[in-house]
Amino acid sequence: MKPQVALLVIVFWFNVQNAMSQNLPLAKSIDTAHQSVVAIIRVNSEGKSFVTGSGVLIRPNVVLTAGHVNFSVIKLWDSIAAPKGFVSFGNNVNASHERIPFNWLKNVVTHPDQAEVWKSYSDTTGKSSPTKFIDIGLIFLDRPVLDIPLVHLPDSQMLSAINKNDHLVGVGYGYDKEDSIYQRIPELIDGLRRKWELSQFSLVNDLWLKTGCDLATNLPFMGMFDSGAPLLLNDNLVVGIWVSSDKAPKPCLFSSLAVRIDNPRVLKWIHDQINVRLDTKSK
Repeated sequence: MKPQVALLVIVFWFNVQNAMSQNLPLAKSIDTAHQSVVAIIRVNSEGKSFVTGSGVLIRPNVVLTAGHVNFSVIKLWDSIAAPKGFVSFGNNVNASHERIPFNWLKNVVTHPDQAEVWKSYSDTTGKSSPTKFIDIGLIFLDRPVLDIPLVHLPDSQMLSAINKNDHLVGVGYGYDKEDSIYQRIPELIDGLRRKWELSQFSLVNDLWLKTGCDLATNLPFMGMFDSGAPLLLNDNLVVGIWVSSDKAPKPCLFSSLAVRIDNPRVLKWIHDQINVRLDTKSK
């Protein structure tokens, strides 16, 4: 694997190598309530499927996720990947038959900043940073989902005005359940959807937000396959999409970073893409 590819994987799918024990779980609870949060599934050239990220249903046939989940854009794993993918709506992906197909090459739109993210990892000047880019994407499903409540997009700059009574929760399919080196193998992920409560966060800039780590483990809340998982405000608004990890003060090794969906540029891009693809006005 080329150095820049390895670095991309480490940054976006970071899993701490120096876990405190062989079986040290993050403080995540199994979730059955947030049915709009989905697992994104890739199929390899042999027809075997595995979870490659998380996402959230924002229209009956549109899933919002992280841009880097679309490996077709950065030409990673093309030699082993098939164009067919699935979105799974089950609480347990491995036991669920609730899957809707899509084509990675035809049904996925990635924000153009993703190409700049890829270039940044060959930048030796140190001027590039993930917090300067918009790392989001949209998956357009082959058929609409009509029996699951949608999660809504926020108003512009909503994160700047939330109060102490607002409830924040992250929901995704990633999980570090054992020594993290093994969790780089997709087949070992148990396929269960989980949630993690957040009591605080900080706004890095107008594009990104940051949370601390799980103080029970000193590990970041975001696991390997939480890329694209939503940060939900009061359970019905997606105000962030988890994409990366960053350094954190001790005792935490890393914190979790998310793209702010309440950014006006982010909202405009999402609405514009839906309007163009579906030929309708986005509400």
